[in-house]
Amino acid sequence: MAAGQQLEFPIQPNIGKGIRMFLYSQFFGTPPYPKASFAGQTVIVTGSNVGLGLEAARHFYRLGAAKLILAVRTVSKGQVAKEDIVRSVKARNDGASAIEVWPLDQASTQSTLAFAERVKTDLARVDAVVLNAGVNNVSFQLSEGYEQVTQVNVLNTFLLALALLPKLNETKARFPNSTPHLTVVSSEAHRLTKFEEINEPDLYAKLNDEKSYSQQPRYQVSKLLEILLVRELVARLKATSTSPSTSSSNPPVIINLVNPGLCRSTLGREEKTPLLLRIARAILDRSTEVGSRTYVLAASAPASSHGQFQSDGKNQDVEAWIFTDVGQRAQRKAWDQTIKILEARKPGVLKEVGL
Repeated sequence: MAAGQQLEFPIQPNIGKGIRMFLYSQFFGTPPYPKASFAGQTVIVTGSNVGLGLEAARHFYRLGAAKLILAVRTVSKGQVAKEDIVRSVKARNDGASAIEVWPLDQASTQSTLAFAERVKTDLARVDAVVLNAGVNNVSFQLSEGYEQVTQVNVLNTFLLALALLPKLNETKARFPNSTPHLTVVSSEAHRLTKFEEINEPDLYAKLNDEKSYSQQPRYQVSKLLEILLVRELVARLKATSTSPSTSSSNPPVIINLVNPGLCRSTLGREEKTPLLLRIARAILDRSTEVGSRTYVLAASAPASSHGQFQSDGKNQDVEAWIFTDVGQRAQRKAWDQTIKILEARKPGVLKEVGL
């Protein structure tokens, strides 16, 4: 965009308010220990061999999930995670059969679609999906011609969400007492970006520009895009619904977003963290287990969470500009340009979810 040109999307986040909300949540907003039963249910957690995904998977198994799918890039590491979960949950002894490790590498579209197809054919039902897998790369990397944080956190996360949604709808139809959930892991980091890339004619071409890459700004944009895309998906599903039984107050699948807060995890394992930041993180960070509670709470949240951003086990407003006309226009532009890519990867993916 030329210097001095008026921005189509003049986004000004309230960073001060965002930081205050973050600090209050970190110090005073401990999410409650999950108690909802997942007995008889099938649960999928992506990126579940370490960190928040592993701890969430442990909760789902503890809470009675009949089948738990650990979706991981490296199966051998997933097997180690499975064994750890089985050892730690003394009340159950069926982990060998109840927990399965499936390969999923969201840097690869082929792997992402193969995983979705396996879910379709191999599982009788799917009651909860937690899309946790993500990256936060220090340096610019490409995967299939797209910057890797964008590829993993946005494009193939959303491709997987759309590809799994028909199975969740089918579960509701076949098991009416089920309340399927599709939960996308986002972050408070979405509050920190001006999202300048949305002002370019081609959003993804700009995100693919190595010169514009910076680690934390890109992570913030990826988390914001997840929010915009989920909100637009929910809005479009609501607009196409003709049955009172599939209204926004009673959707067949509850689709929501979750913020785990700042936690000790493996997400930034590439980073060489300065001493002062390590000290600050030691004070601020939640334990991995505490952060993982938010995933389980979101995956059992009521219909009032549909289309919403959850923090500490309850709905929380996203950044204020998203609710404005600028936000709505940015959301639609992000949707249109994203769907163009996803339809090329899986033709008819929107039609399969009723759009």
